[in-house]
Amino acid sequence: MDKSKITCETLKAIRKQVADANGIVYTPAKCNFEGACAGTCPACEKEREYIENQLSLKRKAGEIVKIAGLVAGLATLAPIAAVAQEMNAPEPTETISLLDEEYFFDFGGIKPENEDRIEQLTELVSELPGEVIIIAGSTDARGSLAYNKKLSLKRAEYIRSMILSRLKNPEDYILIPVGLAFLNPNIPNAQTEAEHEQNRRASTFLYKEHSLKGEAARIVNKAVKDYFDTLEKELGTSKFNEIKKIWKRKVKEEGKN
Repeated sequence: MDKSKITCETLKAIRKQVADANGIVYTPAKCNFEGACAGTCPACEKEREYIENQLSLKRKAGEIVKIAGLVAGLATLAPIAAVAQEMNAPEPTETISLLDEEYFFDFGGIKPENEDRIEQLTELVSELPGEVIIIAGSTDARGSLAYNKKLSLKRAEYIRSMILSRLKNPEDYILIPVGLAFLNPNIPNAQTEAEHEQNRRASTFLYKEHSLKGEAARIVNKAVKDYFDTLEKELGTSKFNEIKKIWKRKVKEEGKN
């Protein structure tokens, strides 16, 4: 196989394995692209968006999404970064997050069926020591912004404490709770109670992967900056500088929105 196609085929294999593990109907399209391939194209992007949308629907339905450990098992297919370097092409930008979960709340606290999923979340987090993980609490849009910021932070802190209490060496993990109030809704302009319910949640994601915009992005970026002193102590200078580069890029992106 042409070296320029190896990256493309590897990414298709990743998408296929994630889809199969989660019961998503997906058959990779035959690639008819001619010329040097950097690993992504409009057709690939369409497939990736389809799988991400299907995973999002499953999460919102309360299903446990299976991703952690799958991508790592594909290492034998092709070392993507090495292939990209050999091709003198940019490293592929397509990623499938190993951590992207939502936990929904009633007015009195987390829903029981969501609390049962904390064990699975802890397993995901346990595979990511040294990564900066954001736990973002959210509310529905009823009530004042000040009140909902406090409530959403309380939800994030609850999930954080549940995870840390289950980890064997909690000091090795970086979980930063933030309260986004109603600034990052699943359903904007929610009207029905069912729609409001989809916005009362806590979301977990890797800081380096977040795509938040506007005030929500500013809140997350500020929380990471406020944590810088602790990060440097916990990670050491080299790893901390990597996080700081990510932070600078995120702040730059934030300024464009």
